[in-house]
Amino acid sequence: MSIEVTGISKSFGSFRALDNVTLTVPSGELVALLGPSGSGKTTLLRIIAGLDRADPGSGAILFHDENVAKRDVRTRHVGFVFQHYALFRHMTVFQNVAFGLEVAPRKTRKSVADIRDRVRELLSLVQLEGYADRYPNQLSGGQRQRIALARALAVEPKVLLLDEPFGALDAKVRKELRAWLRRLHDEIHVTSVFVTHDQDEALEVSDQVVVMNEGRIEQVGTPESIFHHPATEFVMRFLGDVNQFHGRVESGRVHLGDVALPGLSVPEGAVDTARIFVRPHDIELDTRRNGQPVVEATVRRVYSAGPVSRVELVMPTGQEMAVTVPHERVEALHLDTGSAVFVKLRRARVFA
Repeated sequence: MSIEVTGISKSFGSFRALDNVTLTVPSGELVALLGPSGSGKTTLLRIIAGLDRADPGSGAILFHDENVAKRDVRTRHVGFVFQHYALFRHMTVFQNVAFGLEVAPRKTRKSVADIRDRVRELLSLVQLEGYADRYPNQLSGGQRQRIALARALAVEPKVLLLDEPFGALDAKVRKELRAWLRRLHDEIHVTSVFVTHDQDEALEVSDQVVVMNEGRIEQVGTPESIFHHPATEFVMRFLGDVNQFHGRVESGRVHLGDVALPGLSVPEGAVDTARIFVRPHDIELDTRRNGQPVVEATVRRVYSAGPVSRVELVMPTGQEMAVTVPHERVEALHLDTGSAVFVKLRRARVFA
């Protein structure tokens, strides 16, 4: 079941939550809506679900080429998973998962035996077979979220929507559950859209990432293309740590300080100045020039706790820079506070 959103806008008073948003979610894919708070991602998800309505006369919501924009949420066949589980506390795990099946219209309702088999199948799918008789308060946060997902899947939705599904969980459980969600999706292949502000979560779990900002879509693409080829300055800033430098444009080349940086094309609209962005792991350090265009800097501090070392540098202009390098490289160069180094930018991005 594919989803196509065309020209959707939504305002709350004078606040423009969505501004003419158009998006296609291919059938069977797991797509992340990623962005900061207030970017419009949850509003878009709720409009797709039918929990909110777009502005009058605004666009369409197509499920497999059928416009459902005016349909009630109950007729869209959507499964929705909330951040805070929304489980019925007075019901057992079995009763929570079975709820949607038991309240279905009589003509489409499954038999008691079929409902029991379906619930057992789902509890096995979410790896909680022995928890049917427990109550939500007897489960961990991660287990409750898996039950919430099982309940959403019980009615065999055409589309699965998840709003910050792991937002209420601690970091370790979040990491475990997002790997589990990816494996689960590879089994069931339900078209799924989930909202998150966690960049690592979006990049690790999804087939496609939709980066949103101020009610608009900044970029859509695979996790690899979004991360390595950001289309806008916002995407570059939002996805992971990044160093920013103020460069200048001279004779058709981009300069940082007195150094002309090779391999960087001047962006359209850049006349005299440009902003240069480079991620900490895309910077090389050496204590010799080696005949290459390099920038001079001084080591301010070395942090060696963790899988790689983080080196803080300061340039002669006073501008700071963060670099991540293997521990072995720090030892080989004998880096310490006050060491003079030469910096080479490998994969820099330039914006006007």
